Amino acid sequence: MLTGILPPSAGEGEVAGANMRFAGQAIKERIGYMSQAFSLYRDLTVRENLRLYATIYGVRRVRLEQRIDELVVLAGLQSATDSLVHALPMGMRQRLALSCALVHRPRVLFLDEPTSGVDPIGRRRFWEILVRLAKVDQVAILVTTHYMSEAEHCDHLALMYAGRVIADDSPVQMKQALAQKTGQMLDILASRPLEAMKILQKAGFEGISLFGKHIHLLTRDADRIVRQLPQLFSRHGVELIGCTPLPVTLEDVFVYRVLVLEKQVQSS
Repeated sequence: MLTGILPPSAGEGEVAGANMRFAGQAIKERIGYMSQAFSLYRDLTVRENLRLYATIYGVRRVRLEQRIDELVVLAGLQSATDSLVHALPMGMRQRLALSCALVHRPRVLFLDEPTSGVDPIGRRRFWEILVRLAKVDQVAILVTTHYMSEAEHCDHLALMYAGRVIADDSPVQMKQALAQKTGQMLDILASRPLEAMKILQKAGFEGISLFGKHIHLLTRDADRIVRQLPQLFSRHGVELIGCTPLPVTLEDVFVYRVLVLEKQVQSS
């Protein structure tokens, strides 16, 4: 609906100043879209792909090569302009796909999990481009991602679970709201983490979740719990290795809200 492909089933809205109900073609001309699955032509070179998409989007011939050169520099593809796409690493392919979505200078950019399968360095370079587009070129960007570290870069978030929006705010406000509601985050490392979780649950603690071998516990009385944990665990043959206060993260926000929802479903 946002990209102008389907008419709205209900309600009203605008994308890049165009009415979603009546201006589907105008929306398509004003937005860029990058799908999760890589969708460019693997048997063409980087420059040939850019030239093809520039032609499809109607970039004027007198500006075409200049625009391609600008995008090659923006995406850091100078060393690969004559390389076939199938020979490029995933990170470079995704930056090329982004460049093709930007070739006509869209006002709004839609990105569907753009860094899925990309290594951490490639992800960082990709997001450096997005930050520049948003802050310098004033392009509005709507991005979906499973990486909470990426979500930290966004100005506004909608967290979704099972088709429902479970939080809708800025990253800072989400973390502050959780900290105000639940208190301090403790990172607990024990010799047997699964057994340690059961001990904490039986002792009546809430806001507990497992992060790898570590346990995250939200509490309003961190000092008391830190004093109690060694004795509590030792009674059950579990060794407390460490207990460290941590700042609340977006992942903590997401996990906490999902646990609350699941608890409500179980009790209903």
